[in-house]
Amino acid sequence: MARRHLCSVLLCTYNRSALLERTLESLCEQTHCNENFEVIVMDDGSVDDTRSVSESFKVRLPLRYVYQRNSGLASARNHALFHASGDILLLLDDDDIAHPELIEEHVRVHNLYPEDNYAVLGFTDLAPEIAADPLMHFVTRVGKFLFSYPDLEPGQVVDFSYFWGGRSSCKRRFLLEWGIFDPAFRFGCEDIELSFRLSRQGFKVVYNPCAITTMVRPYSFDGFCNRLIKQGQSNYVFSRFHNEAIVRAWTEIEDIRKWAVIEPAYEFICKSGRDLDQLYRLKLSLGMVTAEDTGLLHEAYWNAFRASKIKGMAERAMAEGDERPHVTGSDVKTTLMASAVADS
Repeated sequence: MARRHLCSVLLCTYNRSALLERTLESLCEQTHCNENFEVIVMDDGSVDDTRSVSESFKVRLPLRYVYQRNSGLASARNHALFHASGDILLLLDDDDIAHPELIEEHVRVHNLYPEDNYAVLGFTDLAPEIAADPLMHFVTRVGKFLFSYPDLEPGQVVDFSYFWGGRSSCKRRFLLEWGIFDPAFRFGCEDIELSFRLSRQGFKVVYNPCAITTMVRPYSFDGFCNRLIKQGQSNYVFSRFHNEAIVRAWTEIEDIRKWAVIEPAYEFICKSGRDLDQLYRLKLSLGMVTAEDTGLLHEAYWNAFRASKIKGMAERAMAEGDERPHVTGSDVKTTLMASAVADS
């Protein structure tokens, strides 16, 4: 009979072998006995040396490498899930470093909440070399476009919207009984949409800030805009799959009505944000940043990132044949004011 693992670490990856190597190295240092966990590396169609990097760790980790044609994150996570044997599934990103106690801390809280419907959210910190980056600070601590940890308290039991892939764990049996990831989501919302469906069966998430990973890959301004375009596309799909008030509020789908006004100004809004980002970094290197500079940068980030998410929603809507979103007079005023701020 095959040995049953207590925890299966699901590590989905695509063309990031250098980052993956650092993640796997961190899993070699776990305080949790490696006889009680396994690592499933799910390769979503990489063309780099992901396979050889993964195979090189088999002498140090209970690791299984699995390959699939590029199909997106939801499909990859499902594939990894079906290869897993653990009672607990820990979702880990390939650009995060696991602290030594990561698995132990996830398992500890699952032991406190042994019921199948309880999941655990861990804490993702920023590596020192990127923690002081203006954009990374904004998206994690101010605008909270990436993480919203400042809103949480240790041990807090939170709703479906906090089941964040890459830093959460759950009971394998609960997913197999009540639902898995929807492969319609190639990037973004695959975790929250699943959690929303599971919440109908009593799914809950417990926050444990002692289950720590560290993000080591920074975003550029344009890279984060592109991320939010994809996020907006997924938000639109989520809202179409579940046309309920709580989903519409979380996806902010009503903002799609503003796209007709934002569209002509979108490149300008992004250029304003990009230029301010570059100027701020220069002034920061010279020790010349003021509080006013920081305020203007944050406004520019906010405008560009919100516009990018709305762009993604609108593009997906039009691709699926929806009518062009209606814009009201108040929307026009709001959007023009945002553009003026970005230009200042």
